[in-house]
Amino acid sequence: MPTWRNELPTVQKHMGFDLRRTPATGTIQAICTCDNILVCDTHFWHGRTLPCERPDCQACGQAIPYRTHVYVSAFDPRKAEHFLFECTAHAAKPLQEYHEANTTLRGCVFHASRPKGTKNSKVCIETNTANLKNVNLPQSPNLILALSVIWRLPLTGLAIEHEQFRQPKVETKAKPLHEMREQEDNQPDPPTIGDIIDGNGQLKAQESHA
Repeated sequence: MPTWRNELPTVQKHMGFDLRRTPATGTIQAICTCDNILVCDTHFWHGRTLPCERPDCQACGQAIPYRTHVYVSAFDPRKAEHFLFECTAHAAKPLQEYHEANTTLRGCVFHASRPKGTKNSKVCIETNTANLKNVNLPQSPNLILALSVIWRLPLTGLAIEHEQFRQPKVETKAKPLHEMREQEDNQPDPPTIGDIIDGNGQLKAQESHA
């Protein structure tokens, strides 16, 4: 049943996380809320960004080049906005160096800009340690889950580790994502020899689902 009310929502947007990149003009300044960077190779495929699935990748099969991108969760205390920040692997080196020096990215304030002021030009990132005395830094989201929502990946088919607040039932782990998207349900993987025969060569007892 729908939930009816007479008040407007306090936050007039979806409750997921926005994905932001460094603008051509202007800057992004925020504080990392995650412990480390998340790295993923991506393709721009059929009008949208999707992760590379080597060795079974349709985009690679069509000779579509991939780029390595880096993702962190970040909080802008001036606007009270929590979002995901994306940059190239080259631009992310200062973030990696900060993590190596401090063992965590959480609390790292970064300033991202494009010195040439043009679209797709080189991104420069400067880092420092944030003064958190007057900042209530939120907990980091699960980056893999947040990106899966943004990229519209089938959550029931992904083995997402250390997931907060949600544990999707994972039946399919071996199929590539493009096959999962086309199937009606999250069908389990076909049984392997190890699933049927034990180490002594005997048939394993089958579970009853009646």
